[in-house]
Amino acid sequence: MTRFSAMIVFGVAIASGAMAQPASPNFAKNSSQAWYAYNRVFIPPASGPGPVMQDPAHPYVTNDEYRVTGRQPTQRIADLSAPILQPWAREVVAKKNAIAVSGKRVPSPIASCWPKGPTYFLLSPMTQPMYFIQGPKEVVMIITSFNDVRHIHLTDKHSANVKPSWYGESIGHYEGDTLVVDTIGIDERTWVDGYGTPHTKQMHMVERFHLIENGDVLEVNVRVEDPGAFTTPWNASQRYRQYEAAVRQVPVENLAQLASGEEGPLIERACAENPSSFFSGEDNVPIPEATTPDF
Repeated sequence: MTRFSAMIVFGVAIASGAMAQPASPNFAKNSSQAWYAYNRVFIPPASGPGPVMQDPAHPYVTNDEYRVTGRQPTQRIADLSAPILQPWAREVVAKKNAIAVSGKRVPSPIASCWPKGPTYFLLSPMTQPMYFIQGPKEVVMIITSFNDVRHIHLTDKHSANVKPSWYGESIGHYEGDTLVVDTIGIDERTWVDGYGTPHTKQMHMVERFHLIENGDVLEVNVRVEDPGAFTTPWNASQRYRQYEAAVRQVPVENLAQLASGEEGPLIERACAENPSSFFSGEDNVPIPEATTPDF
């Protein structure tokens, strides 16, 4: 009886321990659930080094905000006083600033169908939704604007020899209610953000995705380090809302973030590979071409 009672107690303890483990987060409870960014800039941390931000002397108005408010859209102009920038990186951003201040359009690789890269990916789903597909071995993130896709492999270590690629190699695991993603091997042709902030192949990015506000908001906390481009590691975050939850509170026509979005399951889109500039007399970033196999 003593041994039997001990076994029951031991079994209950195991069961209780198992029950105490929080379930992995579910970022897509149905095929229509998608996420939209609050804005296309990172949210800086409350303290400590943060991302490059908009120059306060040049307020930024998006095309999406124009659709709702009628305010004249402007271009992104970075605050060059950002302490995280190494001199050469600051010079790269300053050149783009000079183009914008002159009244010309800063050529965008995204407009020419270049892949966004993992940091810019987080800033993009403002009017086109971002979807999650969570499997036992992989998490896939898709933005429907140009069908940009990130693959997060649920494993505990990176490959032995990671070759640079547009989205790098992302490995992930769940820590309770949080999806933790570690990314290296990011092609240095990608931008860190909409200001054209550069990086090197040394960039290392860690993301922590988790739900807040009763599951209505998805938040990702980001840590970026790149000794080749930045003076110090820095932190930022980004938040996303559900289409359905947002329009229950505010009519969709009054939400800049959802001005051109539609409700429903994932749909296929394609980026139009147009080699011509949309603006007369201005250069366009050439269409990306693969001259050698990447496998």
